[in-house]
Amino acid sequence: MAEEEPKKKRARLNTNGQSTKSNWNEQYEKLRQERTQLPIYPSKQTLIEEVEKVDTAIVIGETGSGKTTQIPQYLLETRLNRGAIIAVTQPRRVAAITIAQRVAQEKRSELGGLVGYCVRFEDVTSETTKIKYMTDGMLLREAILDPILKRYSVVILDEAHERTIHTDVLFGVVKAAQRKRKTSGMKPLKILVMSATMDVNHFSDYFNNAPILYLEGRQYPVELLYACEPQSDYLYASLVTLFKIHKQEPPGKDVLIFLTGQEEIESAVLSIRDLARDTHNDLPPMVVCPLYAALPSYLQLRVFEPTPKGSRKVIVSTNIAETSITIPGIRFVIDSGVVKAKVFNPGSGLDLLKVVRVSRAQATQRMGRAGREAPGACYCLYTEEEHDAFRANTLPEILRCNLSSIVLQLLALGITDIVNFDFMDKPSVESIVNALDQLHRLGAVEKTDKIKLTPTGKKMAAFPLDPRLSKTILVSKDFHCSEEILSIVSMLSVESVFFTPQNKRDAALAARKKFVSSEGDTVTLLNIYKAYKSARGDKHWCFENYINRRNMKMALQVRKQLREITQKQNLPLKSCGVDTTAIRDLTVIDPDWLYEAAPTYFKKRKPAAIT
Repeated sequence: MAEEEPKKKRARLNTNGQSTKSNWNEQYEKLRQERTQLPIYPSKQTLIEEVEKVDTAIVIGETGSGKTTQIPQYLLETRLNRGAIIAVTQPRRVAAITIAQRVAQEKRSELGGLVGYCVRFEDVTSETTKIKYMTDGMLLREAILDPILKRYSVVILDEAHERTIHTDVLFGVVKAAQRKRKTSGMKPLKILVMSATMDVNHFSDYFNNAPILYLEGRQYPVELLYACEPQSDYLYASLVTLFKIHKQEPPGKDVLIFLTGQEEIESAVLSIRDLARDTHNDLPPMVVCPLYAALPSYLQLRVFEPTPKGSRKVIVSTNIAETSITIPGIRFVIDSGVVKAKVFNPGSGLDLLKVVRVSRAQATQRMGRAGREAPGACYCLYTEEEHDAFRANTLPEILRCNLSSIVLQLLALGITDIVNFDFMDKPSVESIVNALDQLHRLGAVEKTDKIKLTPTGKKMAAFPLDPRLSKTILVSKDFHCSEEILSIVSMLSVESVFFTPQNKRDAALAARKKFVSSEGDTVTLLNIYKAYKSARGDKHWCFENYINRRNMKMALQVRKQLREITQKQNLPLKSCGVDTTAIRDLTVIDPDWLYEAAPTYFKKRKPAAIT
C-alpha cells in the first residue's frame, strides 16, 4: 500500500547536526571540490543539453558516479525545473533521508529549505523546497489527490532496477500524468529514470522509445575475483575469504560481507569473533558489526563509526547495504551471491521468504560498494560461469507478491481496468483475479458490469495497510475493541519488535515469557505494547526485555497515524479493557486476516486464538 500523508515536520535542522556557520565556508569548499571530481562532472553540459531536448530519458551511470546527488542540482542550476519542484524517488526511506542531507550540504542550505525530504511520518520540506527526495510510496500517495502531479516539473525515478511494487505502479502513474499534461496543454512533466544497472532497452520501450544517456566511468576501479569452482557452503567460503584478506591486507581496509538474513548474520558474526580470538597475535584486531533491518538503531549506527587505528572493521549485512547506504572505509566486498526474496503463492495465499540467487544487476551493485571512496576488490563466491547464468535483472516484485494492496490503490486512483493498466511487466491474470476475489470477500469491491470500490473499500483505501488489516480495523467497532486492534495492527505493521541475539537466546526467551498469552500471539503483542507504554519507552526496559526500541517507536507512530485516519472516518474508538474475549471473537471471523498479513517472525506458528 502506498504510504500515508505524513505530518509536516517543521524542522530547521543544521545540515550536519553539529556544524556552525563559522565552518560552513570551509566545508562548502571541500564539498565543491569533491563534486568536481565526480565522474558525472565532465558530462554536465552534454547531459543538460540532452535532457532539455526530451520529455523522458533513461540515465545509466556506474555506482558512485554522482547521478542521484548531482543531476537534480544541475537541473535546478540551469532552471530546467521552471520554478516547480524536482521530485527524486527512492525505494527506501533511509536513502531518501541521507541523500537529502548530503545535497543540502552541497547546496549550502538548511535541510527543509531548498532541499528537503518526505517519507512516512516525516515531511521535512517548506514552501521554498525545490529538490524533494521522497519514497516512491509517498509520491504514489500524492498521486491519489493529484493525478497529474501539478506541483512537479521533473520526476526522477531513481534506483529503477530494484523494481519494487510501488515503483512499478509509479511508472504507470507518472507516465499517465505526463500524457494528460501534454494533451491538456499544461506545462510538460519531464521524467528521468536512473540506475546503475537495468534492462535499458526494456525501460526505453516502455517509456515510448525514450533516449538512453550513458555516463562514462566510475569514481574508483574495482577488481573482480571469481571463485575457481562452485561453492557448496557460501557461509564457510565467506569466512575463509575474509581471513585470507585479513592476513594479506594491511589494517584500515574494511570488509563488507553480503549474507541473507538475521540468523545467518548473527551466526557468522559469532564465528568471526571466535576465529579472530584464536588467530595469531601479529594480525590486527577485528571490529565485527552485523547490519540488518531488525537490528536496534544504536547497533546499526556502529557500522558508520570510524575504524580504530590499526584495526579492521568487518560488516556482515543483508542487501540493505546494496544501494541504500554508503559505509565509509569499505575496500573489499565478499558477495555470497544469494538474497532472501519474498514470493507470493496465489494458490495458498501465503507470502514466503526464499533464499535465491541474486541477479547480475544486484551483483554489480554489490561490487560497486567497494569502489566508493578508493580502489577496491570484490570477491565473488561463485564462478564466472555461474554469474553469467544469473538472471540479468531482479524479478520485479509485482510479479511475485500479493497484489491486493496495489489493486485497491489503483481503484482508489480511479483506475478500474486493472488487467489493462499500463504495467511495465504485467502480472499474471491469475494474480489479479486472486487480488480482486480477496477484495470482494472483504467487501471492498463490487463486481457488476465493471469493478468499482464500495464505500467500505474507499475507507479501507485510506489506510496505508494490507487490506485485511484495514478491514480488521473497520469491523473492530462492532466488537468494541478498536483501541486494542489499532495497537495489534500497529505492531504487525513494523519489523519484528523482538531482538534475540544468538548468544543470549535463552535469556531473551526467558525475559519475554512474562508477556506471552495463552490466548494467542495477537494478545502477546498487545501485552508488549501496553508494557512498553507503561514504561514510557524507556531504553533500559527495552534492553532488559530484549525488545527492539526503534521498531516499538515506529509502532507508536503507526498507531498514532492509524488512529487519526480512524477518527477522520468517524469510526467510534472503544476499548475492551482487560477482557480480550472481543479480540478473539473478531479474529476468528476470518483466521487468515491477521495471520497472513503478519511479518515473517509471526508466521512461525498460527496464533492459538485464531486456529
